[in-house]
Amino acid sequence: MGKKIGFIGLGNMGLPMALNLCKSGFEVLVCSSSSESQQKIIAAGGGSIGSFQTMAEICDVVITIVPADQEILCLYKEDGILLNAKPGLICIDMTSAKGTTKQAIAQYIEQTEKDVQFIDAPVSGGVAGAEAGTLTIMVGCTDEQFEENRDIFNAMGKKIIHTGGVGSASNIKMLNQMLNAANTAIAAEVLCIARDLGVDDKVLSEVVNQSSGGSFVFEKNVPKYMMTGNHTPGFRLDLMKKDVGLFIDTAKEISGFTPVSNLVYQLYRAASNQGAGDKNYTYIHKWLEENQKKL
Repeated sequence: MGKKIGFIGLGNMGLPMALNLCKSGFEVLVCSSSSESQQKIIAAGGGSIGSFQTMAEICDVVITIVPADQEILCLYKEDGILLNAKPGLICIDMTSAKGTTKQAIAQYIEQTEKDVQFIDAPVSGGVAGAEAGTLTIMVGCTDEQFEENRDIFNAMGKKIIHTGGVGSASNIKMLNQMLNAANTAIAAEVLCIARDLGVDDKVLSEVVNQSSGGSFVFEKNVPKYMMTGNHTPGFRLDLMKKDVGLFIDTAKEISGFTPVSNLVYQLYRAASNQGAGDKNYTYIHKWLEENQKKL
């Protein structure tokens, strides 16, 4: 493919995304604290590199997907990616974070007058989508940057959407996650009450999915996770709590009025505080069910 890609963040999402880049023929170099993940990249045809600084010096593109905003700031500022960036380096951050954090990195690059491009590209689709290469990727950058890097995005995702400038993609991802979290919480609560009333799960699904109360969450996630009780993590509850927190923080910054969203955040926070953070975020149903019985 001609592009040498450094990849930082071989977690549940990042590892399969990096592997798909390898499968598409890109030269992928990684620097990871996880020797197991690093070996999987090497087995797929990629390579390892000693430091983030060296990665920035020799790669054409650096992709980052890390836990949250603070890690992004550390990587690009304190850990030396920007300080050591070779002229023309393209940085693509795929972390779910605040749009203002992505904009701060772009502004920092502009102030230093470095010849570095920065692209905001969070993803949606979970671990299954990352493994299958079918992620939805929201991309915040210039039109030219979007077209020039489309081959990279196509290797990891199926639906690639140009959302506008840097920050716009992360803002849209944040808004979608707030809707997902709220839909999941109310669907979980409805299922608890439905079962207490003796309503059959299948009948409930059949009616709701053909009625005004229907949603993607009720059609896909309620039968897959909540009705079966299988909450094997694909997207951890703590990560959903983090994403809802991004929405709450952003709303505060613009003096937004968000009473419903604040309540949803408190539900996920309470479930996390009681030990559900490493479960799939749909575990909010099990947590509600258990706490309902205690009342």
